[in-house]
Amino acid sequence: MQYCAEPLHLKSAMAVSIRLPRSLKFRMTIVVILLALVATMSVTWVALVLAEQDMKAIIGDQQYALLTSSAAQVDANLTAKKVLLASLAETMPANAGDSAAGLMDFVSLHPVVRGEFRNLIVFNLQGDLLHTQGDGAATLDTSVPLRAYLRGVLGAGKAIISPPYKSILTGAPAVIILQPVFDGDGRAIMLLGGSLDLANTSMMEHVASQKSGKTGYTFIMTTSGVLVQHPDRKRLLENVSRRPAPNSGTLKALGGFEGWTEAIGGDGIPCIYAYKRLLSTDWIIATRFPVEEAFAPMIAIRRQGMLAAAVLAAIAGLLAWLAIRIMLRPLNLLRQHIGDIRRGSAGIGVLQRGRPDEIGELSSAFHDLMAERETAQGAIRDSEALISSILERAPDAVVSCAADGAITNWNAAAERTFGWRRSEAVGRNIVELIMAPGPDGQPPASGAVGLAGLGGLGLPGLPGSPGSPAGARVRIAARHRDGRAVPIELSLASVRHGGENYATAFLHDVTERVLYEQQIAASARRLRMVADNLPVLIAYLDQECRFQFVNATFEHWFGADPAWLIGRPLVDGIGAWHHQVALPYLAQAYRGQVATYELKAMVQNAERTLETTFVPELAEDGNVVGIYALTHDTTRLKDIEERLTQLARIDPLTGIANRLMFEEILQLAVVRARRHRAPLALAYLDIDHFKSINDSQGHGAGDEVLREFAARLAANVRAADTVARIAGDEFVIVFEQVAQADEAARLAAKIVEAIRAPFTVAGAPKLVTTSIGVALHHGDDVSPADLVARADAALYQAKRRGRDGFAIAD
Repeated sequence: MQYCAEPLHLKSAMAVSIRLPRSLKFRMTIVVILLALVATMSVTWVALVLAEQDMKAIIGDQQYALLTSSAAQVDANLTAKKVLLASLAETMPANAGDSAAGLMDFVSLHPVVRGEFRNLIVFNLQGDLLHTQGDGAATLDTSVPLRAYLRGVLGAGKAIISPPYKSILTGAPAVIILQPVFDGDGRAIMLLGGSLDLANTSMMEHVASQKSGKTGYTFIMTTSGVLVQHPDRKRLLENVSRRPAPNSGTLKALGGFEGWTEAIGGDGIPCIYAYKRLLSTDWIIATRFPVEEAFAPMIAIRRQGMLAAAVLAAIAGLLAWLAIRIMLRPLNLLRQHIGDIRRGSAGIGVLQRGRPDEIGELSSAFHDLMAERETAQGAIRDSEALISSILERAPDAVVSCAADGAITNWNAAAERTFGWRRSEAVGRNIVELIMAPGPDGQPPASGAVGLAGLGGLGLPGLPGSPGSPAGARVRIAARHRDGRAVPIELSLASVRHGGENYATAFLHDVTERVLYEQQIAASARRLRMVADNLPVLIAYLDQECRFQFVNATFEHWFGADPAWLIGRPLVDGIGAWHHQVALPYLAQAYRGQVATYELKAMVQNAERTLETTFVPELAEDGNVVGIYALTHDTTRLKDIEERLTQLARIDPLTGIANRLMFEEILQLAVVRARRHRAPLALAYLDIDHFKSINDSQGHGAGDEVLREFAARLAANVRAADTVARIAGDEFVIVFEQVAQADEAARLAAKIVEAIRAPFTVAGAPKLVTTSIGVALHHGDDVSPADLVARADAALYQAKRRGRDGFAIAD
């Protein structure tokens, strides 16, 4: 018996369904409540999701901006340390590495440099450790790989930051900045190194202090994945790419990515990561900000918003139930009246026909049915008349035909287009009337077949026929009454009425459009001719970086057929090496920014300098739809720039060095003299009574004297010496490797004697003399300006002695 009993839960469900109201009022109330709930919850959810996306972008951009600032500071610190070490190496004597005491004495003279490094180390050219000065012994071993690395630094000839390593002294992670030390002849004689403790340096402490939120942090790694800085000191020198589950963002950064991204950390926590490469070394600085912490406020807002939306939906449902109950009360009364009429207890007069609402309309609908039917028929007739009037006044020709192609309707626009009046056209065959004849005097087959569709013949593929797209247009050549051709666009619509096929053709005169298209084609040909004859590469790259336009210059320069390049990727046209150079600039252009770069390339078997500009084409929504590429040959311009730069250092009258070049040469000569303890002499000269030459014979004669004077100076100095004109009749000579005053006096006397030979001025001989002041530099700390001042003072001493001679400064 128990198998025949209904389950208890089924009985309960049936009881509930029976008790639930089945009225329209109840169903409408339920629908309104559900719609209000769904709409409110959906709008709230979408608004919160959009707000979270915007907030995520803001947080990511903010993290990247802060990271960029930190990267710039780290770059500045590392660059400063390189410069500091280079300046120390420049002043380092050749014997500083001979002993630990010598190195200590030298370093003690530079306390600032010593304070910036944990250790100062000297290696010889073979990679042997000579001496250290700092907190204990050297922190690097002298293994074979290290010796090879040191030789690589010597080959580079500049300061290089080593890969991070584990100090053999402290066991702590460190890097070392290595700077070659050169002798007086510019040859590397040893290596000076400064070590940095990555665990304790103030630079790294500053990076560690840059935190995002409570649990976020900043870390630094090399481009090979070795951690240089991390809040967990145990992970320093660990390679992140070798962890069991490295995050995808870090792997992208190791591959060259810069910016911010979302990724799952090695601990399984979703985070916002930002990455920035340093300019001074192959390091990448990065930040990590857990998403849950970043969006904690938004998560709380989401819960509160959804709860508020549910409350509002419930209130809206209650109000809707009350409104529906009130509005449907007359409908309940109408239902009662209809029931009374069915039972015969009341007549149709009880219906509320006079009510100004839907109930009154429903009550009077039975009485007004026939009247409305007649009204509808009249409206149909009016509508047909309106359609006929519209077709008659249509700007395009509208022609209707029977199944045999005989014209049944011909509107006013058809009269204007083809020249035939309606009375002349109706009844004639459409093909014979308006189709232009072929060479044999018969209508072209294609046109005849196309217009045959007007008869509703159902030819497949014809406009308006079965199997063709609705409203499709074809262009054909029609014929005017006077015999001239009329280009038209034809579209067909077929109708079957009363067992007969009828077709209507809409024919649009496109004479003006054809002329416009011809003008556009001619303009395109002219533009193509101009583009092909410009000495500039012009190309267009679509969103997939494929050629869509290339001018003929591409073939002239590189021998590539422009037609072959259309549709091909950019790398096929410019080569892999050029494409690799262009990639960052292409990325900038696809972000909507104009980008320009230069490179050397072989053009017509000659190396040329090319300047390429990428100009993005922006759609109305701001998206980049393509890139215009313009490439100019700037070789000649670069040559002119280099020539102008050289001319700026040469005196235009005499052809010798000017003041600018003299100051550069003297500065370098003084530096060499200090470094190598080498002697140096500076001669300051002018032309005796030069003003009287200008006053008596004119500036032209003065210019002749200046040119001859400069030529004699250049002819009477050694090849290593420099002659310059610094102002008016003032000249200087830089004598290098002049150790004694006697040697300087001999050189000065030679010049005085060379000037005494008569000059030829305006075709006549002219006696010219000079006065010379000489100052010696013996490798001390005298600056170039002091040396010039001493030589100038000696010049005035020579003038006081009667001119036509020289004086040596004390």
